[in-house]
Amino acid sequence: MMAPNWKPLEMRLGAPRCAGFMFMGRLNGVNQYKHGLSRRYLFLDDQGRAYEAAGRGCFREIPFEEALSRVVEPLHRMGETLETAYDEAYVRRKEAALRAAGIETVRIVIEPEERTAGSHRAPLPTQGPNGVK
Repeated sequence: MMAPNWKPLEMRLGAPRCAGFMFMGRLNGVNQYKHGLSRRYLFLDDQGRAYEAAGRGCFREIPFEEALSRVVEPLHRMGETLETAYDEAYVRRKEAALRAAGIETVRIVIEPEERTAGSHRAPLPTQGPNGVK
């Protein structure tokens, strides 16, 4: 597992406006931040330059304002801002509202890691209940 790199995001937005982001990992030198409310990604390199996905494992540099607007636009439609925290309290309120509407939720936790497109790792061995492959 790799440690989250918040420096590029905080450099561009200021720490209070990073409240809703999750660090999803790093691919080919690009840090991937996902906003918990808008569910949109903001891709930044270590210098804070913005990118958009351009195919599997590829990125194309775009103006930062354009990349940020892709994250912020859905927030404004929801009546939220970049300062709205995507924290456990928010998640509990959202899940309660969904349950009240008859919608079940499942939460999956993913540990971020450093990857390079095209790199392959050998699959981990699997074992059955008696330790037999």
